[in-house]
Amino acid sequence: MSQRPYVIVNVAQSLNGFISGKDGRKVIISSPEDMVRVHELRSEVEAILIGSGTVIADDPRLIVDQNVVQKEKFPLRVVLDRSLRTRIGSRVYDSSAKTVIYTAKAREDDRKCEIRTRDEKGLKLQNILSELHEEGIRKILVEGGRSIITNFIEERFIDEFYIYIGDIIIEDGGLELFSPGFEIRNVIKSVESFGKGVLISLDPYHLQRLWKTQVKDS
Repeated sequence: MSQRPYVIVNVAQSLNGFISGKDGRKVIISSPEDMVRVHELRSEVEAILIGSGTVIADDPRLIVDQNVVQKEKFPLRVVLDRSLRTRIGSRVYDSSAKTVIYTAKAREDDRKCEIRTRDEKGLKLQNILSELHEEGIRKILVEGGRSIITNFIEERFIDEFYIYIGDIIIEDGGLELFSPGFEIRNVIKSVESFGKGVLISLDPYHLQRLWKTQVKDS
């Protein structure tokens, strides 16, 4: 099997399990204390990976806050955008850090980034991670969205998994982090109070093993 970077997943959800509002509306879930933790996590990796849905819904910049951690070079920003549907003016495409897009569309545009056009095989997570590893990326942070995180779980590529539960209840119709058609139990490693919220560390290997078993049996 090809080598891949060490993968950390970090995500925030509401008390009722949503990571966004109705119709993908952006909601601030993390407390100020948790945002400091997120920037510290970002400073420890060589790349940050998100999907096109997160770019469209949240328009993140994905850099390290210099007031939290002084960083001379920001992590590589990796966007999985199969249909190249993200806006050219999205903040992830500014010049503050290098950005790479993996897509199935061959097109030149004004994005300040590198567009890597790949076939279906080349867009598989295993091959993307292997390619990044060959370029010297040894640790990567995945920040969403749901389908991307689910894909990482299904492929069993996660080494650390953090969920921050914020002090907020989002209206019905929001996007749930998890929506499997089966039950999975006993996957929490630790829980700690963090600001006005709770930080949960999951056992990713146990979660991924049980998830794959349930998918096979369903």
